[in-house]
Amino acid sequence: MKKRLNIVAGENIPYLQEAFSGLGDLSILPGRSIRSADLNNTNILLIRSITQVNEALLENTPVEFVGSASAGTDHMDTEYLRSQNIGFTSAAGSNANSVAEYVMASLLWLNKEKGIALEGKTLGIVGVGNIGKLVKQKAEVLGMLPVLHDPPLADIGEIDHSSLKETLGCDVVTLHTPLTTEGAYPTYHLLNEHTFKWVKPAGIFINAARGEVVDTDALLNAITQKQIGMTVIDVWENEPAINWDLFQAVTLGTSHIAGHSLDGKANGTFMIYAALCKHLNVPPTWDPEESLPLPTLPSIEMDSQQYSDEAQLQKMIAQIYDVEADHRRLDSLLTSPLDERPALFDKLRKNYPVRREFHRTNVKLSPNLNRLRELTTGLGFSELLPQIS
Repeated sequence: MKKRLNIVAGENIPYLQEAFSGLGDLSILPGRSIRSADLNNTNILLIRSITQVNEALLENTPVEFVGSASAGTDHMDTEYLRSQNIGFTSAAGSNANSVAEYVMASLLWLNKEKGIALEGKTLGIVGVGNIGKLVKQKAEVLGMLPVLHDPPLADIGEIDHSSLKETLGCDVVTLHTPLTTEGAYPTYHLLNEHTFKWVKPAGIFINAARGEVVDTDALLNAITQKQIGMTVIDVWENEPAINWDLFQAVTLGTSHIAGHSLDGKANGTFMIYAALCKHLNVPPTWDPEESLPLPTLPSIEMDSQQYSDEAQLQKMIAQIYDVEADHRRLDSLLTSPLDERPALFDKLRKNYPVRREFHRTNVKLSPNLNRLRELTTGLGFSELLPQIS
């Protein structure tokens, strides 16, 4: 490289030193408070979704490349970046498996705690990109029947497409769309007072996409008027100043952490690292596998027929990811003054405990647990260790 680069990065991106310190001088700042003045001598900007990247931030700065370690790009003015010949990339798909596992963990929690049967239930998936496809695959393993809605993919004949009304009328509905306000199929407030009428009164509604895809007032009204059954909400309008009345009304509520597995975040870091190396025309040398710690639970052994396959699966997943604990963390903020909660919401995300994905844990099963073997393999657990004799 001809010059030593100045890099500004949001503090919530993991493995910044390991990946980027060899490429330039690294400054780490709180992502939500990065301002134009912080970029006066900055060549490279690395952020997550809490940082809004637009003309107001970048005008009259030397920034030449922006990397977002988040999957979406709704926080980036990509048209402006193109017009200024500023290179940019996002980490599309990096946390897809993490979000899909969040959905599965939530459904299995509802199955255990609320007695909600999953097998044979229809699952409406709104948005069938990287995440939606994985949710479909994993839900089919549980015996659910996916119904798909994604107009852009339908236009190119990629999916067996159903109307929004039919999809929202499923037993379970889960959102996985990007947030868009323009184009042929805008998703801003896609779920609103009108479309919530299509949701089953006993249905389960999950949003792990973007908060603004759902009209907060309409969702809260649908819950309080019992027009909808149970709700799992990970993303909220106006984060971090979320609507606390809505949080107290939902069945499970979490602090925008569905995609926050350590594996997913490391994937995101590597994707923007590799893209930056390509931009700089230098070979990548950092391997995230060398930075990731060993999983806390490297293996699980199951050899009992005392419990059902589903009960054993619930027990296994809860040992790796307790989604109810994430709800309790957000619930604990209710004891704090209202004006302090936005900062505490961000703190929950910044200090999120290490969570590993299912494939990091091996399962050891006795030979007679064939159905459980199908479930664990289908949900992504690692290749089985030698079976117990």
